[in-house]
Amino acid sequence: MPLPEVYLIGAPKAGTTSLARWMASRPDIYFSSLKEPVFWASDYPRLRQLRGYDSRAAYEQLFSSSEARRARVRAEGSTVYLYSRQAVPDIVQAVPTARFIVAVRNPVELVLSFHRTQRLLLNENEPDFAAAWRRNLEGRPPAPGALDAKLLDYAMVGKQGEAVARVLDVVPRDRMHFIVFDNLVRDPAATWSALTGFLGVGAEPYPDFAVHNQSSRNFRFKRLQQLKERPPPMLRRMMRQVAAWSRSSRNPLVRKIKHRFWWRPERKPEISPELQAELAAYFAADVRKLSAVLGTDLSGWTKKYRRSGDHINDVNRTRSLGQVG
Repeated sequence: MPLPEVYLIGAPKAGTTSLARWMASRPDIYFSSLKEPVFWASDYPRLRQLRGYDSRAAYEQLFSSSEARRARVRAEGSTVYLYSRQAVPDIVQAVPTARFIVAVRNPVELVLSFHRTQRLLLNENEPDFAAAWRRNLEGRPPAPGALDAKLLDYAMVGKQGEAVARVLDVVPRDRMHFIVFDNLVRDPAATWSALTGFLGVGAEPYPDFAVHNQSSRNFRFKRLQQLKERPPPMLRRMMRQVAAWSRSSRNPLVRKIKHRFWWRPERKPEISPELQAELAAYFAADVRKLSAVLGTDLSGWTKKYRRSGDHINDVNRTRSLGQVG
């Protein structure tokens, strides 16, 4: 059974859902119907079990259709692979020619948006990011019910330089393609052209470049969200089928009902300038590491949060915070 040759492995909240949808719109690219099956992340067992693809047979079924077999490129997009210690090495062992796409984003923006996503997935019960960040730095465990404490390690998730360097230990550089979120937003057409070049397919026809999965919504009914995200064992298969159908349906009425009935608009999360500066100081060293790996100056990501008149000693703060997580 053919396995995917291309893996969109993160970072989360760096445009991966939009990239997956754009790729899926192409007939010569088959993207798995479930964007994030997380099969290869064996060190996240509860997450794998909930997604329903914790066996090789179930995972291969995602790519068993005639449409998948005809495609020039088969892909999936589990962002947890970027942080998993098992996923990428196991993929390379099973698919030696595998290629990887990594999107990266300003870590201050990323962790804030990621916190919102974990709340939507009912994995985080702390609504205040500042409190969740403190808990993380102090090494306190999340409340019971989290699928995996690593999913709530915001310090780890923000350190993309460290994660990318680990992937490069097992993947040749020419089998990796990097996308900077700022470039994706500023010039999606150029970003798309570079991506399709890496995939070995033509850029045309261009996708509509619609933006997907923005951090500007919340669920309307918690019980329905619980049924969707934490279904009882006897309903898991049915709920996965319903979710897959709703994602793939092109019926405008289905989409309208889903977006208006299930979700309600909500302002994007915000944090204080002081916390922004603290996060920037914490991630500054990792941003320098990522800049070196990518050969791109990303220092503006953290410099923009340094306010005039702010007398925080960034060096001492980074050292003290760096001792935690």
